[in-house]
Amino acid sequence: MLAEGKLLWEDCVWIGMERNGNLGLEQMRSEIFPILTKDKWKQYLPKLGVHYFGIFSKNQEQIDQEYRDVRLQIQQLLYDGGETEREKQKIEIRRLIHSEEKKLLREKVFKSISFSYFNSVKRLLVDSIYQLRSELYHWEEKKRKKESELGLSPKGELDQRKVWEVDFQSKKIHSESARKLAYLELQQAMSLLPGVNFVLDTGLTERIRIFDPNNIKTSFDENHPIRKKARLQMELAELDQESLDNDWKPKLILGGYLGKNGNAGFPLQNEIYGLSFGVQANLGGTSFQTNTQNGIQSEGNGIQRIPGYGPQPVGPGENSFQSGSIGLFDDIGRNKKIFDSKMSLLQAKSEWKQSEILVLNQIQSTEIRLIEIYSKYNLYLENTKSNLYQHRFKKEERNQGIISEIEYLKSEEDVFIGFETLLDHYFQYLTTALELVLLIGEDPFDNRYYKLESKTVPNDLTIVLEHWKQNTSSENRKINEPKLKRTYPFLMEDPYETR
Repeated sequence: MLAEGKLLWEDCVWIGMERNGNLGLEQMRSEIFPILTKDKWKQYLPKLGVHYFGIFSKNQEQIDQEYRDVRLQIQQLLYDGGETEREKQKIEIRRLIHSEEKKLLREKVFKSISFSYFNSVKRLLVDSIYQLRSELYHWEEKKRKKESELGLSPKGELDQRKVWEVDFQSKKIHSESARKLAYLELQQAMSLLPGVNFVLDTGLTERIRIFDPNNIKTSFDENHPIRKKARLQMELAELDQESLDNDWKPKLILGGYLGKNGNAGFPLQNEIYGLSFGVQANLGGTSFQTNTQNGIQSEGNGIQRIPGYGPQPVGPGENSFQSGSIGLFDDIGRNKKIFDSKMSLLQAKSEWKQSEILVLNQIQSTEIRLIEIYSKYNLYLENTKSNLYQHRFKKEERNQGIISEIEYLKSEEDVFIGFETLLDHYFQYLTTALELVLLIGEDPFDNRYYKLESKTVPNDLTIVLEHWKQNTSSENRKINEPKLKRTYPFLMEDPYETR
């Protein structure tokens, strides 16, 4: 905004999307998914730990006892029924869902800025026409007052002109207010404070080329974010149900330890080592767990810690234990989990079908509206050309005194109202076409419905505007001086986010 020159459409979009707080927040949230994936990968790695255990007994009438045990423990998951892999897939799907949500948010911000920009440019153009007309009216007003003083203008016509002037000034005040409100709306869409000033380049109509939508066959974007998000949510629900269906598969865990113990303080004297093997399973809500451990005590006395039984003394040689437990129907919420899983899958499938219907209907309804607006635009364009043509004759007739001044002003009013209606339908076409372009996944600056050129291009609207300006101003000034088009990334997508 501090650069020289006026802001183009591309500039406003770029500034607004860079400053939007919600987009920045969603970008930060996306950084959690690599962290979650990395944590799941750690499930495949062996778990290492250093364990210390000590017992000291110095009681009266008892022999003093001192025992220390330090060991390095390792545990490796051998098999979990594919649950870890499914969890990784769920994280990846959630990342993709978040990516589609970011696209939808970007499209929403992009449309908000673009629509506000179109409205601002339209109000600037309408206001410029009011200003040109006001300048001409003030110049002719001096002439009319002089004629009235000389008695060359009837008093009744002067009163009629005063009524017309009140109506014109009212419309001019409304136009100025609408322009300022559109400017504030654009500032808000660009996440700027009301006090931040910038100047818009109003040459959009000279840089954009629109095409007849009747000759275009609309395609359907299979990877529109709404459709893709619904498909991903269905995949996520299927994985959740698959996890529940496979929770009966056992988990196999292999472990071991290596260390030393002793009864005479550090350094420890006796070497110890051993292996363990465990099985965990869930059978219809009934949990099953076993654990087997085999260890070797080289010399001296040691302590073997048996789960559920506490420490047990062991001597030199081989020491082992086996344990097992069954929890009968200890997962009392299993049936509800199964029901919730089925409901989630049915809901995801229903939302997917509805999203397909929604997007396809939106595309077709938007296309119908676009064709209607384009037809009306051409209709009002021809009407404006006709009004301009008739206005030339009215101007000659007024100069020759054939018609009164008020009749000439009424003719000028027809041209002016036609211009407002024409500009309204022109920018309606751009907003509707942009909405359709985003639905079908095309470049919002270069697509089958319009194209933003890098230089000025001749078109009917700018020609008509120029003719009107030449008729209402003695100076041959150009309304718009557009700059070269500046290119920005499409909707600021991340590298992995493609349709």
